[in-house]
Amino acid sequence: MQWQDCPPSPLAWFELRQPLLTLLLTPGLLLPLVGAFALILAWWWQLPRLALPAVALLAPLTLSVIYSPLATALLSGWLMAQVPPSAPADGAQPVAVLVGRGSAIAAATTEAAAGRLRHGQAVAAYGSGDERATAERLLALGVAPSLMAGDSCARTTWENATHTAGWLRQHHPGAPVLLITDPWQLPRATAAFRHQDLQVIPLAAAPVLGPTERNSLALRETAATVLYRLQGGFESTR
Repeated sequence: MQWQDCPPSPLAWFELRQPLLTLLLTPGLLLPLVGAFALILAWWWQLPRLALPAVALLAPLTLSVIYSPLATALLSGWLMAQVPPSAPADGAQPVAVLVGRGSAIAAATTEAAAGRLRHGQAVAAYGSGDERATAERLLALGVAPSLMAGDSCARTTWENATHTAGWLRQHHPGAPVLLITDPWQLPRATAAFRHQDLQVIPLAAAPVLGPTERNSLALRETAATVLYRLQGGFESTR
């Protein structure tokens, strides 16, 4: 098994992103801040004094809808609608690619990758930005060590794509990518990999998660996907 370990690289914007995501995904922090901000705006706009408590209450109450099961379902459906169609097949067997998303999601993606490899629907597997435990799980599922490679270097989806593209050019030039990740990350990951001039076959692997985890992924990936669109990350992916 080929595996590349890398020391963590400093990413200033990455360090800023984490607290912002933590704030978004922690209603106990975000909602009181929204209430306080709404109260300041109401005072600034010189609303009647009796209206101030109502504004401070209604603003966080309205925003709390984003943490509901309905919001999870709507955001999840919107994200899946953003997944570009599969690249046209050119006869070459794809390489199954998994990206680091934690143990719960890895349980689903490794199962899907191992199944494709067992049935001859992929020639190799590459894991990017995850611990060796993911590769070891593939080995436990019957994947031959000679078919498995990966890295622990990537810290972002964009780096997943660049590290994978570099490895593919050396070991499987021209091979399509069977990109296996959770349904929430799939549209953004597909866009990042296609920007590396790779043929991408997106495949969603649904992990077993609780309602809170599903909501967190839906919120996180919706914000990230919108940011990708604003940055032009979805250009030339359709």
